[in-house]
Amino acid sequence: MKVQDEMKRFLADTPGIDLVAFGDLSSGLILNSASNTACPREVLDLLGEKAAACFALLHAQGLPQAAAHATSVIHFSQTGSRVFARPSATADDVLCAVAEPGARLEPLLHATTGLARKVAGAP
Repeated sequence: MKVQDEMKRFLADTPGIDLVAFGDLSSGLILNSASNTACPREVLDLLGEKAAACFALLHAQGLPQAAAHATSVIHFSQTGSRVFARPSATADDVLCAVAEPGARLEPLLHATTGLARKVAGAP
């Protein structure tokens, strides 16, 4: 299984997303992505940084219980919604899905979490 192939399939089969990316939380870098339109590297860099910041925020806010179990985060902003999911609470691998305006986030959250687990080989 190639991560790129899984992301392309996810993009085609999952309604409500503009872009899906695979990254590393420890570095804040996006390593691979798939989208329906061209996506500049700068946008991917910001996405990776935002994913790392969202998970780090749980620790910074003094929420050790939440941080110890958090495998997903939904980030809302003026520019849209993003779903970040990792296969386990201690994993550095992260899947990022950028939602289309008006997308239903609960199914997108479950789908993104499922892809994160699949890419990691988790049950």
